[in-house]
Amino acid sequence: MSAPLGLALVLTMRAFTVQPVDRCDPVVAPTLDAARRDVERGDIDAAAERLRLAVTGAPACVDLSIAAWSTRGWIAATAAGDRGGTADALADATRAREVLGPLGSPASPAAYAIALLRAAAAAAQEEREEMVVWIEHARELSRRVTAGGDAPHWPLSIDWAEGELWHQVDDFEQAEASFMRVLAAGESPAAWRGLARARDRRGNRRGACDAYRRVLDPAADVAPALAAEARGYVLVCAP
Repeated sequence: MSAPLGLALVLTMRAFTVQPVDRCDPVVAPTLDAARRDVERGDIDAAAERLRLAVTGAPACVDLSIAAWSTRGWIAATAAGDRGGTADALADATRAREVLGPLGSPASPAAYAIALLRAAAAAAQEEREEMVVWIEHARELSRRVTAGGDAPHWPLSIDWAEGELWHQVDDFEQAEASFMRVLAAGESPAAWRGLARARDRRGNRRGACDAYRRVLDPAADVAPALAAEARGYVLVCAP
């Protein structure tokens, strides 16, 4: 995440202390949908910024608050590994969990997001066993939430989050399997990228090329940075 975006998120979110109301105004739904598309097209930073602006400009509500805080926390937690997984590196993820806590029951989208943020923090600290415990807890929460309505998808769906975390701890076989499940449920450029990266790290260059070509499908809405990554990779692929 860029420094200006990170600073903007910190300043805005720290100022956001109003207890959210349970139901969001219908005008918030398109913003949540657009943020989800940002993630799927491979630009989670754009999703975070969109949600930050929405939190700033709209009455606080639970769905928007969960989306904004969990996305902020996920970005921080998954970046923390590059900084040694220290408490300072994980500070924004910890703050996000604190805010998410009161936003739902122990079996709610908020609780699901907290479990994923804990899994991401464990991955950043190279605590693989703890990561697995929190992933399994998040998966069970996903089942329970889905049984009562829509599946939770902030900061990511369970299979997608699992794929990203397995990749972070260098288990590329598990990462590939996770992204195969994601794609079976619905295709997106970012999910194809996840599969491509896992295949590449497993030495399956041909499979990675196929996946990156799917990123570049002319009908797909792809973030510019992801499109550039995919084009760079396929340059070395066999015709």
